[in-house]
Amino acid sequence: MKHGLVEVFAYQETLLIMAVFGIAVLAMIWVGFRRWLQSRERAHQLLSEQAAQFGALVQRVEARLNEIEQKVAGPATSGAAQIEPPASSEPDLISKPDSAKS
Repeated sequence: MKHGLVEVFAYQETLLIMAVFGIAVLAMIWVGFRRWLQSRERAHQLLSEQAAQFGALVQRVEARLNEIEQKVAGPATSGAAQIEPPASSEPDLISKPDSAKS
């Protein structure tokens, strides 16, 4: 079987095209994987921030509850003890319902 010069070049061109497409596919997979990793990292960071905010909220609620328990358990001089609202400027997320969710 005799191969002509055109058949040899056609085979090499086919290999070259396959290699270029293969490299392009691998590059797209790599870029997609990197973007996925970045999105997972952003999601993890947002979750950590929300957990920190929730932890701060829980601490404020516990402090307020302890204050209320002390006022209720202590000796009441004029009948019912007066419970004052918290002095912080942050909104009270527990007592005020979110109107956007309803």
